[in-house]
Parts: sequence; C-alpha cells; structure tokens
Amino acid sequence: MSKKVCEAIKSANELFNVKRDGRRIYIEKNPILNTYCPIPKYLDNQECVHYEAIVSSAFIALLTLFKNFDDDGDEDVLEDDKLAEYAILWLCYKINKEKHSFSNLNEFYNKYIINNEKNIKEENGAAAYKIYKDIINKQICLKAIDIKETSKIYEAFEILCNMYNELEDDATNCTKCLGDANKFVSKYEDFNKDSNITKDGYYYKVLRTLSNGYDNFKKKCYNDQSNFPPLPTIEEIELSVQSTVTSLESASSSPSIA
Repeated sequence: MSKKVCEAIKSANELFNVKRDGRRIYIEKNPILNTYCPIPKYLDNQECVHYEAIVSSAFIALLTLFKNFDDDGDEDVLEDDKLAEYAILWLCYKINKEKHSFSNLNEFYNKYIINNEKNIKEENGAAAYKIYKDIINKQICLKAIDIKETSKIYEAFEILCNMYNELEDDATNCTKCLGDANKFVSKYEDFNKDSNITKDGYYYKVLRTLSNGYDNFKKKCYNDQSNFPPLPTIEEIELSVQSTVTSLESASSSPSIA
C-alpha cells in the first residue's frame, strides 16, 4: 500500500462529479476524460455521453496514473496485480453509485472497456492499459466479480486511503487517524458475516491486500502502533464464516416443533 496509490484514487475521483436535481442527473467532467472515450455514432470525435462511458474512461485514466507516479519505497507500489485490485475496487464502487443492470463486472468490462480499446491511443494511456489488461482480464473473466459486494470492500479501502492521505511524511500525526482506523476495522469485521469469502476466492485475496495495507500504515506510526485497533486475521474471518454457515445449516435441518 502506498500514499501515492491513494493520491491517484483521489485524482480519479476528481475527474468527474455527479449532481442530482430531482430525477435528473448532471455530470461535470474533466475534458481529459474525452481522451479515453468512444466516438458516438452522431459525432466525429471522442465524447463520453453516458455515465458508464465516463466511469470507464476514468478507469483508464486511473491505470495511467498508477503507471506514472514514481516508486516511493513502499513494497506494494509497483506490484501490478495489487494496483489492478485497487482499480477494480474503484471501478465497482463507481458503477454501483448509479442504477445499473449488470449482474457482474465482466458484463460492464466487455461492453464499455473491451469494445472501446481501439479508441485508447498509444500516446494517451494505451501503454498503461496494455500492462494491466492481462491481469485485469484474468481477475474479471475467471471470477464472477459481484459489483455490489465489491463496492462494500471499496468502502473499507477508501477509509484506509483517507488515513494514508492524512498521514504526514514524518508520521507525527498518527493519532489523528485513530477515528478512521476504528471505522476501517469495523468495516473489515463486517466481512466476518460474508459467506462469499473463501480461501481461493477473489474477496479473500483483496482482504489480504487491505490487511497488509493496514499493517504497513501502523508500521509507519512507530511508537503509536499500540494505539491502533487490531484487525481479525483472514483465518479468523474464514472460521467465523464457516461457523455461521454451519449454524444456519443446523438450524435448517432441525425438526420444527408443532
């Protein structure tokens, strides 16, 4: 985990803003997003005219940001598989912010990103996209990533990013982040109840990445580490989920009393 990763996420969030007026939605977007947009049939130039196109364009912009910032010494900064995980979390969260009909991320990815590859020019992010493409395709196509469920994990990731963004370079203000740390741990513990978490599954892998990110944050705080609440281990989460499933199965198999 890296502060620069979180700065890239923050920059991607600032590329567009959704405003509502009753049932109407107005989207303000940075013109740079047109660089990654499709070419509508009635136009001669690239333009994102729908929310989904704007989100997919911002996703490509985020991948470009990930490849452009310099390594700041944190071990996870240049690990492409982890950066892809962060980008997928962000993408699911943004899709889920508005009403949609996608049953999983693969449907969105095929329609709005794969079909738009020809418009991602070499000088405008194509290199970054190609680097991540195989990793992302593997994660999306081989695993049916549920958009809503993944959005919940992003909420925990966003809290962790707030902590990284607030932390000063000399780590003298760690106690300022205790409130967010408690929120993060609370969100993380909610996954104890999630039966979708299996040891060979996508969510398990992402939770381990977030757990490592939290541990790395505490290490930056040196003497203040003991003030931060502990996370349940992945193994504890798995045992909790198994216990819940077993209890439900036992309850369903018990004879009812007339």
